[in-house]
Amino acid sequence: MATYPHERQVEYWVSHAIEDYFENEGYDVTVLPNNNRAEAALPYDHLFAGQGVKVFGLQYKRFHSSAQDHWLIDVAQFRQALKFDWIYYALPDIASIRQRRNALHLVRIAKSSALDRRISTATGRNHRLLPSDMGIGRGKTPYYRWGGFVQSLLACGEGWLPGNADQLRSVFRDDDLQSTLVDLYVISLDAKLAIIMTQSALDVQDIDDGLDPGPNRS
Repeated sequence: MATYPHERQVEYWVSHAIEDYFENEGYDVTVLPNNNRAEAALPYDHLFAGQGVKVFGLQYKRFHSSAQDHWLIDVAQFRQALKFDWIYYALPDIASIRQRRNALHLVRIAKSSALDRRISTATGRNHRLLPSDMGIGRGKTPYYRWGGFVQSLLACGEGWLPGNADQLRSVFRDDDLQSTLVDLYVISLDAKLAIIMTQSALDVQDIDDGLDPGPNRS
């Protein structure tokens, strides 16, 4: 049985290609990897944000080789991801390291809400999602390839537009996230101003339990 590339390899290839794409298009985008502790509350692997680009996060799932190739979706993690409509599932079709240079074009990007009907009734810890489950038509889960996703993102059809620093703090308030958020800046897209998110600005002593998933997309 073939062994497909590991999830961390795919994360690196795809996220690096996304960063290169935006740089080539003239956008200054910051890529923020998550950590294992913070991922339980905000289940993205990499966060992307920058001037002219709405915030979005990707939760990567490795392609598994078996009698039926599949992705394993952690059901508890999925239910948490549903709270954030700017976190998407990145589902690679990458079966060989030789495909790494084309990795960005071999990933299906799916909304959590699109996967909800299929996964919400799952009773086990993991749900096995098949490539044949994805597509257009009755019983299928729709998805983007990169070209369609980035066009919708830049047209404000996808992603999250934070209106101000308070909205950012309302989402990134969990103390487990502090190690990844110190010194991160995110651009206030409507005002075109840089918001520097420092340890002092986050007021970690006043952090409440729980998270506000933030506003819906504008």
